[in-house]
This record gives sequence, structure tokens and C-alpha cells, in this order.
Amino acid sequence: MRRPALARPANIETPPARLRSIVTLAAPAIAALLLQTGVLWADRIMLGHFSATALGAMQIAGPIEWTLVSVASAFAVGTLALVGRAVGAGDHAAARRHTTISMVVAVALGTIAMLAAYALVLPTLHLMFANTDAAAEVARQYLQVALLAAPFYCVGVAGFAALSAAGDTVTPLKIGVAVNVVHVGINWLLIGGHWGFPALGARGAGWSTAASYTAEALLTFAALSRAGLPASLRPFRWPFGDAAGRDALRALRRLSLHATSERVVYHVAYMAFVWMIARLGDDAMASNQALIAIEAISFMTVEGFATASGALVAQELGARRPERATWVGWASTGLAVLTLSSFGLLFLALRHQLPALVTPRADLQAEAARALIVVAIAQPFMAVGVVLGQAVRGAGATRLALFVSLFGGFVVRLVVTWIATSRGFGVMGVWMGSTADWASRTLLLIAIWRLGTWRDATRELPAG
Repeated sequence: MRRPALARPANIETPPARLRSIVTLAAPAIAALLLQTGVLWADRIMLGHFSATALGAMQIAGPIEWTLVSVASAFAVGTLALVGRAVGAGDHAAARRHTTISMVVAVALGTIAMLAAYALVLPTLHLMFANTDAAAEVARQYLQVALLAAPFYCVGVAGFAALSAAGDTVTPLKIGVAVNVVHVGINWLLIGGHWGFPALGARGAGWSTAASYTAEALLTFAALSRAGLPASLRPFRWPFGDAAGRDALRALRRLSLHATSERVVYHVAYMAFVWMIARLGDDAMASNQALIAIEAISFMTVEGFATASGALVAQELGARRPERATWVGWASTGLAVLTLSSFGLLFLALRHQLPALVTPRADLQAEAARALIVVAIAQPFMAVGVVLGQAVRGAGATRLALFVSLFGGFVVRLVVTWIATSRGFGVMGVWMGSTADWASRTLLLIAIWRLGTWRDATRELPAG
């Protein structure tokens, strides 16, 4: 297999060349994430046509699953910063060390998340969502199966972070293509029941998710096993057996502490957000799921720019070029704002047509169409919040990122959502809360990036 070309900031001398480097790194990441969006659409369309209850159940199961694996894989923020910094400094031995340690940590934390889910979350699901018994039961059936793959999910996230930090977003794209084809195929067989397979609905989607995460982890491990690449696994041995390995683990732990705290804060707030949505009833949850599937197109696109931003900022700081790191953050954000603003205009123009692709019910389509006006307004703010936020994390300033999430996700989002839904805005009120969150993050992150205090975060990290 031919080795993918790596981004090398040392060779990027002019602004147009630097801009091309962002696009070159972001494009495969965007393609991979849009592919995931296509799979999300496939999930929601198949479940929506199976039953409204199955679609509404994903409003419960999806956030719970995402919360558990997102918190467990938060250490990958540290992986991105450490591997990118080592690659920028030309220290490939350190990059391999950080990659190997991240794989071990991924398996351990993914296993802990899986056990915690079975011991604490699934037994209390009906208590948390007592007013949605039917949807809660279907969500439990999905989670019983899907959460088996939590360790594999964490391996995939950490591996993709290491590859991206080294400038390789092509390999994750190839893995994503293979895995998502498998996912859609299993969905088709098991959700509605085809070729003699039983129609399992949401539980079938759970089996498909578990199989996809497992395949992704195996392919990621195979990609990282290629010798000679910066983001690859060291020859198999206990990675913490020498002083350099222990120092690398301490660096990962130091960065991951604030990154994990950020994820915990965000997801505690997000689960409260989900509970507020659940108060509106099963139909509102189904309508909101249709909106999530629509917005996923823009959200996954901006995540691709964020991947490029975080990786290149880490590389530039590793090469001791903070001015270029600053430029990368601004340029990546500008590209994302332009792109997502275009999506916002598209959402406005097609607000009556897009919901019909996800749900056949006219009442749910009408509710989603009204809320799409707010979704469109949120797009440029979301671009800044996601991309500049990842630039801050790529710089290793995870404490600053924690503060932004605490204020935006915990304070602003919950307060505005509660007020808006209590005053009868329904699903539109839900999206008013999230838009206010992104707007507040935009103001904070622009101020942080302009001040430049994020540059000092790398001084606390070991050389390798």
C-alpha cells in the first residue's frame, strides 16, 4: 500500500500555499464525515419508515451513546496535540510513542465506559425518561447491543486523531468508506428485515452500529501497524516501561484531564438538553431527530475543517512557528464560515422539502420546517465554535476549551432552551438554545484567539 503524503508545514511559505494545505488536509476529512452523514441519514430514514417510535427512540439512545463514548474518547484531544506537535518538531519516535500509548488507553477507557453503561445507565433508563415509556424501551434495546462496541469506538477515534495529526486524512476516509458500506448493508438487512432476516427495528440498528465500530477499529489498527510512518505503532511491548513512555503518558493525562472535564460538562448539559426535548413528547423527539439528520450535513463538514485546524496548529507550534499557527486558526475558521453560511441559505430555501426525506409524517415535517429557520441562522456561529475550538485544543489549551464549553454548553444553552420551550416555542425553542450556545462560543473563542494566551499551553508539554 502506498504511504499517504503527510502535511509538512515547514514547506508552506506563502499564504496561498498555506491555504491549500488546509483544504488538502480538510477535504478527505470532510468527505469521510459527510459519508458518516449519509449513514446517519440512512439510519434515520430506515427507522423513520419502520416506525415513529423507533425514530423517536434515537433521540434518547443517540445522545446517551454519544455521551458515553465521547467522554471515554476525550483523551484523543491530547493525542491530536501531542502527535501533531511531535510531527511538527520532526520527532517521529515521539509521535509513534504517543500513538501507541493512545491505543492502550483507548481500549482501557472504552471498556470502562461499556461496563459503566451496563451497570448504571441501562437499568435507570425508564426512570430518566418516565414520560416516554415506549421510546425508552426501544432505546434500551438499541443500547444493549450498540454499547458492546464502545472499546472499538475509542480505538477508532484515537487512531483517526493520530493519523490526522500526522497529516494523513486519506486513510481515515478509506476506512470510513469501507465501514459505512457495511453499516448501511447490515441496517437494510436487520431494521426492516430483508433476505430472510428478522425485522428488528432499532435493535437491528444497534447490531449494525456494533459491527461497524468493530470493523473500524480493526482497520485502524491495521493502518497504524504500517512501519515507518510517524503515526504508527511501536514494536509491540509495554509502552510505559521506560522513562520516555511514562513521560508521554503523563503528558496525555495532563491534556486529557481538561478535555475529559470539558466533555463531562458538555454532556451533562447535553443530557439535560435531551431531557428538555423529551418533555415535549415522542412526536417532538422524532421531529428533532429529522432536524439533527439535516444539520449533520453541515456539522460534519465543519468538523473536517476543525480536523485540519487542530492538526496544523499543533504541527506549527511543534515547529516553533506560533504566527503561522495563528494564521491557520483564522484561515480555517474563515473557510468554515463561508461554507456553513452557504448551507444555511440551502436550509432556508429547502426547509419544506428536506424534512420529507427523513419522515413521511406531514405534521413532523411542518414542525421541522419552522425550526430550520433557526438552524440556518446558527450555521456561521457553529463554524467558528467548532473550528476555532479545535484549534485551541490542538494548541494544547484544553483548560481554555473547558471554560468555553462550561459557559456556552452548560449555562447559555440550558437557560435559553428552558425559557424558549417553556414559552411554547416547541422544537424551534430547542434550536434557539443551541444557537445561543454557538453564538456565545463564537464571542469567547474569537477573544481567546486574538489574545494569544493559547500559545503558552505547549510550554507545559514534554519534548517527546
